Amino acid sequence: MPQDAAVPFLLGVNYPWLNYAQDFGEGPWGHRGISAPENQTRVAQDFAEIRDSGATTVRWFLFGDGRAGFLTEKGIPTKPDAFLFKDVAALLGLAANCGLKLCLSLIDFLWLQDHGGKRVGHANELLLQSAAGREAFREHILIPLFREFRAHSALFAWEIANEPEWAIREFHRQRAAKMRLADFRVFAKEVAEAVHEFGEVPVTLGSARLEWAPAWHEIALDFYQAHYYPATEGKAVASIGKQLAALPALDKPLWLGELPARDASPDYSLEKALDACRDAGVHGAAVWRWTKPEETASGVAIGCIEPATLRAWAEERRSREANA
Repeated sequence: MPQDAAVPFLLGVNYPWLNYAQDFGEGPWGHRGISAPENQTRVAQDFAEIRDSGATTVRWFLFGDGRAGFLTEKGIPTKPDAFLFKDVAALLGLAANCGLKLCLSLIDFLWLQDHGGKRVGHANELLLQSAAGREAFREHILIPLFREFRAHSALFAWEIANEPEWAIREFHRQRAAKMRLADFRVFAKEVAEAVHEFGEVPVTLGSARLEWAPAWHEIALDFYQAHYYPATEGKAVASIGKQLAALPALDKPLWLGELPARDASPDYSLEKALDACRDAGVHGAAVWRWTKPEETASGVAIGCIEPATLRAWAEERRSREANA
């Protein structure tokens, strides 16, 4: 990989949400967003602890599965709701106060999947299934969002989507993955162009696997992003160092947007994974996750970050590099 080892390693954490898909804007259950005083207090405390742990970057989901943040007419997005910008501004302000940078992931793969009515839905569930819906969302919601926070000092990047491959039939042979790669690629490229024109910050995409990251080379990303979980990589050898070494040459830097805090694989440890990323010259890595997972969530086994572990790694790495 062509990454420059002299580029600072951006250690990050995933603070994916307080309330999934309800942190920004007003949803079906009212306003539960970041601008609410009680939420600002909690996030301010957490951001201070994140800063003190040695991390500099926070990855956070914005629209999630699309249940909040904008108004629609006849199923077509028309404009941001009254709380969207207030909530985003509140989060960016909290990050700036702690010297942190935010990677805001716009869309979760759950919003891109077709669930066929097999789960409790919401009014916007199928909005991105049509080209007209995707175009209206980009034009009437995303572009105003990018304009409002153009070149904001607390923005690390806008992320087009979190793990879209789980919704795309060419990557994932499951019933819910009905979107065509060509259709999503057109949408992703148009979002990337909108970020460059109206946002003036980097744009990325959160690929679900290391091996899939090169698939997005045609959409003008500023850096690639991939997630690494030994159980989902689909390789006989799960070592992240070997996976990184096996990647084809990339024309842009690579950032590991998700690394598990722990994993059942006997060969995995967070400290070793971070070392492997740093030694490979990647742009940085963000650990999943800072906030404690819900008891019913699929990521319970991964758990959450131990701040002391992260701080010890950051301090040891700085010491080692200072003495090199």
